[in-house]
Parts: sequence; C-alpha cells; structure tokens
Amino acid sequence: MPRITWDKPAILKKLKQLHTTGKDLSYTRLASSQQPLISAAAYHFGSYRKAIERAGIDYTEVTRRPRWSKPTIIKLVKDAHRRGDDLNWSAVTQRRDELGKAAFASLQTRLFGSWDRALHAAGLDSDDISRYRKWDRNTIIFSIKARHRDNEALNSGATQQQDPGLHAAAVRHFGSYDKALRQARVDPTTVRRRRHWDKPTVETELKAFKKRHKEVSDRALREQSPALYGAALRLFKSIAAARKAAKV
Repeated sequence: MPRITWDKPAILKKLKQLHTTGKDLSYTRLASSQQPLISAAAYHFGSYRKAIERAGIDYTEVTRRPRWSKPTIIKLVKDAHRRGDDLNWSAVTQRRDELGKAAFASLQTRLFGSWDRALHAAGLDSDDISRYRKWDRNTIIFSIKARHRDNEALNSGATQQQDPGLHAAAVRHFGSYDKALRQARVDPTTVRRRRHWDKPTVETELKAFKKRHKEVSDRALREQSPALYGAALRLFKSIAAARKAAKV
C-alpha cells in the first residue's frame, strides 16, 4: 500500500471525510488509529485543534462528541436488516447488544428523535417492520407474492442474500423454500430460470431493447418487458436514470 503524504490539503480532506462518516475525532480516540494523521495535523497547522477548525469543524463538538452518530446507527440498522433480524421497537429494546443500545440512542433529539425515524433514515418502512415483525405462513406468502409482483429475483440464492429472514422463515414454516413458493402460487422451476438482475445486466438489456423497439420509453418498457422495467426501477430508482447509465 503506497504511503500517504500528509500535506495540508490531504489532512483537511481526511478530517472532513472522517467527520462526515461520524467518526469520533477527539484527540485520544483518533490517536489510537490515526496517529500519523494526528502528528501531521499538529505539525502543519501548529496544533490538532487548529487543523480541526481549518477543516470547518467545531472543535467544541469534537471534544464532547458522544459515542453515537446518525451514520453509526444507520449502519447497525442496515446490517441487522440484511441478517433478517427483528427490528420492531419491542424486539430491539430487549437486546443487550450494540443494536439495542443504538435503538435507545436514536431517541436523542440531536439524532433521530424516534426509532421510526431511524428506520426511515436507513431506507426501511417502519410500518412494514411493525406489521411483519413475526413471520407466519400468511406473512411469508404475502412477501413472496410482493417480490414476485415487483419482478425481484425469487430463486433461493437471491432470496437468501437479499432477504435472509424471509428465506429462513419459509423453510421453517413450510419445510422447504420450494414448498413456500408453491403456496404463494409461484412455480419454483420458473423462478430458478429467472434472470438475476444487476446494473450491468439492466444496461445491456436496455441497449438490446432499443435495437429491437427503436425507443426506450417508460410505457414501452412496462408493456413489452415488465421484468426489465421492474429491475431498472429497483436498481436505478427511475427509468430516466437507467437510460442515462445505459446511454440509450
């Protein structure tokens, strides 16, 4: 790994980056992991405090910076969601780990003021979290049908990666993932043949669509290729953004 040259611009850039990501910039805490940065800041700016202030950061905030920050809580929530953990309020507040502590911390006015707002900041719907906090046969079928309706990949591998809680519950309640699919009126053999959509695949298919149909309008995609249309929306947030990425 190339050695970093700590000049003034590099120091200020790094301090701003650390501050933006919610890192504790107190001298003692940062010195344990970024000693070269600390030393260079003091050398080039006369003191660590002056470097912090030149970076546009309130030094009094740094010295009393609490443990919890919005980015830290959001990361914990997203990690827990990927694992399929129960994120409703009653469940998280019974935990004795970092997520449980983060839930209580999220109530602070300087952070989110409520757990629902923390979930929303992490890109989750608090109503859905509350409504489907306990998996049963009905909620499993509902979720499978929703993924199928939105043209999301439903093969076993994709579901384990994207929604491990759903996959585990399907196996637990129905005996196998395929049986859960059948109960949701989804043919497992069709699912296994379904294309796995990612951004490069969407871009390639949009270019091919343009060659076949001469246009890539929202309506044309929706009517002629609903799977591609759904994948483009899901991955790029809008058809316009997908078209721009594919340069069509």
